[in-house]
Amino acid sequence: MITLGIHGAAKTVTGSKYLLTINDRKFLVDCGMFQGRRDIRRKNWEELPFQPAEIDAVILTHAHIDHIGYLPKLVALGFKGEILATAPTIDMAKVLLADSAKIQEEDAEYRNRKGITRHKPALPLFTSDDAKLVNSMFRPVSYGQWVELGKELKLRYYIAGHILGAASVEIVHNDGNLRRSVLFSGDIGRYAVPLVSDPQPPPVTDYLVCESTYGGKVHPPSDTFHEMSELLNDVVDRKSVLLFPAFAVGRTQQLIYMINVLIKQKQIPQMDINIDSPMAVKATDIYCRYSEYHSVNKDLLGGEKCPVGGKNVILHRKRKASKKLNELKGPGIIISASGMLSGGRILHHLINRLPDPQTTLALVGFMAEGTLGRRISDGEKTVRIHKTPIEVNAKVVHQPGLSGHADSYELLHWLDRENLNPSRVFVVHGEESRSEAMAEQIRNEKGWKCLVPEMDQTIEL
Repeated sequence: MITLGIHGAAKTVTGSKYLLTINDRKFLVDCGMFQGRRDIRRKNWEELPFQPAEIDAVILTHAHIDHIGYLPKLVALGFKGEILATAPTIDMAKVLLADSAKIQEEDAEYRNRKGITRHKPALPLFTSDDAKLVNSMFRPVSYGQWVELGKELKLRYYIAGHILGAASVEIVHNDGNLRRSVLFSGDIGRYAVPLVSDPQPPPVTDYLVCESTYGGKVHPPSDTFHEMSELLNDVVDRKSVLLFPAFAVGRTQQLIYMINVLIKQKQIPQMDINIDSPMAVKATDIYCRYSEYHSVNKDLLGGEKCPVGGKNVILHRKRKASKKLNELKGPGIIISASGMLSGGRILHHLINRLPDPQTTLALVGFMAEGTLGRRISDGEKTVRIHKTPIEVNAKVVHQPGLSGHADSYELLHWLDRENLNPSRVFVVHGEESRSEAMAEQIRNEKGWKCLVPEMDQTIEL
């Protein structure tokens, strides 16, 4: 018997956890942290509906926190199996989890010191020691390589685009009489975007677990390099300081690459790029190590060995260097995590610079419901950061062309392969309206049976 338990990213975009049970074997595909609204974040502290010690292996699609961030807690609760992922995902995960633990510990300490906590004392979800325990459990898997999970079971990874090392995963059970397969899309990236490889076509599968971040939506046509050039030239003309809230993995490196290409092409003047996120600094080093995974035009970089390097890329590792950026005069660029303004050093830059009309805040990609990024994107003129009201006088601009997620038509294009006709599609990883819209499009365009599952729903396959 095969069952699929949906224990995250059901009618929301975070907390991805899919429990695949095949007879007496249990596999968790992704192990993400819930982010966004307080009621969603609280789910990180709820008791799991399964026993971590009974999980044979965790299979990761990519290294964003909403897909890997719960791993240290899972290990602390008794998980002892292997964690499978591509090599870049493993290197990224080690950095991200260590950084996440540190941020949580620092945030708990700050709230306890300032007395701004509802819990006495405030505690981190997991500690740095918990994060270190995860590192010895990783097992690297290459794209296209069949990996045996035990008798009658195997998996294979496919390029998903999105970020470095991201994958879709096909899991096959074949007992000699019946072959059944389940494909987990992971996060599908866009086509023909800077730095990121195009998604591979999916294999023929019996069941599909499909993301729907932009279900029912279409990204507007855009020339990302032209839009970036216009934005940066405006920053220069206004002598503005440009804040780029960016995911430490993927978005930060994409921005560095694009800005350097524009500089090499003399479409913008020479500019320093300040990377103010210890995690992003380490992630950028990893991007340089795995240059064969990128889709870049090296001729545009004038022979630069690393597509996300350069003398103008200034890496701010220490908190003292970060505070020094408060004195930065425009024109200037600060790229800092997190991408949805849900934590990290970017919050301190926002406190310092949002009230200043000379500041430019560029919002790039998806902002989850309940996040500070969504509230500013929706036009709120006063926001609370660390329980302090902050006026939004900065110029707020949107850069939708840099989204890391396929829109609904790009997802349908990804699904448009010969003989692909799954028995059932489970539409996940989207706010409820987006998942329902994606399911309806798949029904109308493909004629496939679709279900938008509830949180903690278990389905027999």
